[in-house]
Amino acid sequence: MTQLLTSQQTEAKGFALYVGISESEAQAAGLTLAQIASKLRETIAELLPEKANETYATLAIAPVNAPGRNLDITRIALKEPKATQVKQGVKEEVKAAKGIVVDLTRRRLFVDGQNANLTCKEFELLAFLIENTGRTVTRNEIAAISDRCGEPTPNARTIDVHVRRLRGKIAGYEDIVRTARGQGYRFDKHPDVLIEEL
Repeated sequence: MTQLLTSQQTEAKGFALYVGISESEAQAAGLTLAQIASKLRETIAELLPEKANETYATLAIAPVNAPGRNLDITRIALKEPKATQVKQGVKEEVKAAKGIVVDLTRRRLFVDGQNANLTCKEFELLAFLIENTGRTVTRNEIAAISDRCGEPTPNARTIDVHVRRLRGKIAGYEDIVRTARGQGYRFDKHPDVLIEEL
């Protein structure tokens, strides 16, 4: 789901679930793709009986030796917008309006259409601030998420270095990561920031 941080009101009207399982993989598990799709449909009917007939499934057909992950092939074959942009090349994918685009799913950040190439620490720092939008996050809280990158807990000075490096990579938009003197850092909704997530 894409959440545009503006005053415009939006509402999700449904969702697409792209499943990267080939027919041969399903058969190896003693199933068929049709059976899996049917089970998913039954689950929807159990959760929302009145919407039992509001589902649609389609198969992604590709050559047996098609390169790439099944999920990626499925997304491209079914013309999922982001996937088809990737297929056509990175240039089209990042042809965004001015501002920051944070792709939480693929863990990437674009500044005026250019990939900022954040390190794991830098991305997780920003993601954590976004998760806590509108709240000042202490350095201790930030230190506690170091395991997201499989690294030891940093000290306050190290966190400040990561913040400084992050700001350097988002030049022109440094103010999206605000400093609360003596307390920590915060992220507030910003008109130049687009958050993309599932």
